[in-house]
Amino acid sequence: MSRRSAVTARLLAPLAVAALVLAGCSSGGDAAPSAAPSETAAAAAPSTTAAQEPVAVESYPLPDCTGQDASTCVYDGFDPTVDGFGFENWGAEGTIDASILVALFGEDAVCAEVTASGCVVYPAAAAWADQVNEAMAAGHCEGMAVLSRLIYDGYMSADSFEPGVASTAELLRDDPDVAAAIDLWWATQMLPPVQAAYSEFKSYQPSEIAYELAQGLQSGKGYTLGIYSADGGHAITPIGVALEGDLVAVSVYDNNYPGTVQRVTIDLANETWSYAAGATNPDAPTGGWEGGQGTIELTPMASRELPSIAPFDDSSGRTRASAVVFTATSADPLVPTGIVLTIDGQEYDTSDPSVELPEGVVARSILGATLSGKGKIVSVNPRLVGAFGARAKVVGDTRTPVTLSYDRLGSPRVTLRADVDQSADAGFDVDPSGGAVRTVLPDGAEGRLQVDNGLNRLDFALPDGVASYVGSRGDGQVDIAFLDQNDELLDSLVLDADTDSGRVVYGTGDFDPDTGAFEVTEEFAEPEELDESLSASLTAGLDEAFADLEGIDEAADEATDEAATDDGSGSEQDDGADGSGSSGAGTDDDSGADDSGVDDSGADDEPVADEPVDEEPAADEPVDEEPVADEPADESAE
Repeated sequence: MSRRSAVTARLLAPLAVAALVLAGCSSGGDAAPSAAPSETAAAAAPSTTAAQEPVAVESYPLPDCTGQDASTCVYDGFDPTVDGFGFENWGAEGTIDASILVALFGEDAVCAEVTASGCVVYPAAAAWADQVNEAMAAGHCEGMAVLSRLIYDGYMSADSFEPGVASTAELLRDDPDVAAAIDLWWATQMLPPVQAAYSEFKSYQPSEIAYELAQGLQSGKGYTLGIYSADGGHAITPIGVALEGDLVAVSVYDNNYPGTVQRVTIDLANETWSYAAGATNPDAPTGGWEGGQGTIELTPMASRELPSIAPFDDSSGRTRASAVVFTATSADPLVPTGIVLTIDGQEYDTSDPSVELPEGVVARSILGATLSGKGKIVSVNPRLVGAFGARAKVVGDTRTPVTLSYDRLGSPRVTLRADVDQSADAGFDVDPSGGAVRTVLPDGAEGRLQVDNGLNRLDFALPDGVASYVGSRGDGQVDIAFLDQNDELLDSLVLDADTDSGRVVYGTGDFDPDTGAFEVTEEFAEPEELDESLSASLTAGLDEAFADLEGIDEAADEATDEAATDDGSGSEQDDGADGSGSSGAGTDDDSGADDSGVDDSGADDEPVADEPVDEEPAADEPVDEEPVADEPADESAE
């Protein structure tokens, strides 16, 4: 990511000073950029799977930079009727499977074993995919925004999905390869390098967003644009920026409204933005969205390089001086889902996109925006906040099933499933090291906990009045304890990362609070079909593409520095690395992704040492050294 410029975005003059080449300006007509929208059919090439005909919506004209210089008008040539999808954004469970996981992270990070029957997926990878698929029920906007951009910029081609197809608008939603690609790029918003990249923009004023975007469109850097309101979040594809007095008109392709040009307006004087078409459901437009700093962001395409580091990587060799990432989702796309943090006795409701969060915390709505329900991702740096807690919540009066997960590199993945409401009373408390969690459930409520550690999964019900403690030792072993309402130990066990057979084992536990006994039944995981040709095709040729994007990024840095110098401002703020330098999944690298964007939240922090945090359980936490049996009792199951 380019370094943040100290040059004001109120005037786009530094773009001309930087002498960057403007590509794709329209040469037709003299229509002013501020021309009123006209009513346009919402689809250029309707999907054969559309449930109903897309509604007619108003469309602005394409940006026209004829006779204007790059200091006031930038248009990269993207035409939503050709370069956008012909079908609208939709909400449905995702299709992330072993093949797409391998494309995202590489085979070594995903498959514990590859057999003639397919890939035996690591438990944590399977759990991550399940939650990502659940989150897509609220919409696929992020994937559509990213993939349309990659195709338009020439890094992928429409005919690679269907021979003879000339444009993105001709692709069909019911083509399995198209759906897989959209789901894959949607999932990149959950990856540490991408989280690090978009979190940098949380501290940017809307005027600075406009400046960075205009520069990126000129240089070919490529961005997606994220906007947020109390209704959730939405990802769109910016295609043009025009200065109109104290306003900046950002032309966008909005995948909720295919075949149209929409606009985000930035008020430079008041540092606000607005979006009249800001609907979370394209069939039920709202009165529009608006916001200020922290509710609008850019994500550079260069941050999405694949394969990426796996956020669920629980191998004990990984550094654990990293962020804790909470993800809250619901299978019900109509119910907004959020996370309430408790830090030093103070609550922060991240359902409000404008809430001011303490240093070391970054929150983002999961971008789907077909329906009003969204999930939430919250990253916390334990070194900056001490002990903290996270509670899932929903907006509404009814209790709704919610999935709340805990991820930290080098630690097991822990997933809590419970019915929650707006009181935010179900979740986790985390110790100051970040390496141990205790479940919290309201009186009278039950939940289900899943712990994925190496080759082992343990899934069990939490009866009313029973809490659990999960603590990583740092040597591949995890302590799991069961506590009563007075935190008295009921039972405990140790979950190893390895099994005697070297096979993946799924365990289902049954805890009896009356006797304090915990019994486990186990079975071997079955392989999933692995389509290696699909895995390869989803990212074919992108190594060179991302190398080009990184080169553009460096050139943009130099141009920004030169513009700032010529402008006389003389000051630059370096917000750190772009987080795009992942060297592959499952490797202990220095890509900077281990911090999941928390340390890049806009604060000028001192570098954090890479030494692992001492993950030994607190002295007052129960530990039982008796290991649980690693193998299924019936070996004939093999």
